[in-house]
Amino acid sequence: MTTFELKRLIDYDDEGILAELHRVADLIKEPTITTQAFDRLSKVHSSTVRRRFGGWRRALEKTGLGHRYSGAVVTERMRKGCPVRHTDEEIIDQLRNVANKLGSVTFTAKKFDELADIHSYTAVRHFGSWAAALTKAGLTPGRGSKRYTEDDYFENILTVWTHYGRQPKYIEMDLPPSRISSGAYEAKFGKWTNALRAFLARMESDTRDNLASKQNVSSGYNIQKPSMVSLRNSLHERKPLKLGIRYEVLKRDRFRCGLCGASPATDSECQLHVDHIIPISRDGVTVADNLRTLCSKCNIGKGSKTESSS
Repeated sequence: MTTFELKRLIDYDDEGILAELHRVADLIKEPTITTQAFDRLSKVHSSTVRRRFGGWRRALEKTGLGHRYSGAVVTERMRKGCPVRHTDEEIIDQLRNVANKLGSVTFTAKKFDELADIHSYTAVRHFGSWAAALTKAGLTPGRGSKRYTEDDYFENILTVWTHYGRQPKYIEMDLPPSRISSGAYEAKFGKWTNALRAFLARMESDTRDNLASKQNVSSGYNIQKPSMVSLRNSLHERKPLKLGIRYEVLKRDRFRCGLCGASPATDSECQLHVDHIIPISRDGVTVADNLRTLCSKCNIGKGSKTESSS
């Protein structure tokens, strides 16, 4: 007999989420409960749990499962956001002390949290990134360390903006789905507001360039000059959409799927894409009027179909 079961929770209240935590905990045989293991079995994403209860450890403690937490220990002082400010020298001393204990010039932030008197988050916020903190202390960043380009910074802001359906806050850059810390933005742009201004300037520039291209194409439909033909063809090419065009379409569609209304702000598993209404394979052009927001589920299997032909 087939058993029908909903894949997602009906009620996302505290009681329902905590009950789901208990259910999944019984299915996980390992002594610790990681977010990765939880996400494989749960009907609610771990990011939703973290946002609701202020962190993964707090959520586990709320359900009496604190003993199954695995990860960096967050002290009571850190939870309360105690405004203790450390100097460069204090942080560098901590980094070098850990290096001496390990006998290594390179180590992970997690290893640092196990041995240091301060949290790695302090070093990241202070110097902009974990790699920058190690370098400042005369140590060697690991192979996993990465230098981000300006496009990486802007792409990450757009990801977080889409996730919340609004302009992200400074503190939210240190939470999933952000992969670049708030401190890194400060190190790159001087302060968070400067990063936002630079992001919006880039979005405006991309949108303006696309509008100019659209106007040129419209005025050139009956003028078959090589330059106009080349310009029209460029809008039919399969290439990544500019950030500003994606931002324009997502904002216009209020960061929701145009077909089912799904939004990352209410469904942590929702992923939004900017889709061509008339596909490029059918001479659709890459302009805002021919673009719309779709979630990954509605976009699956669409291929080169248009709604009128599906």
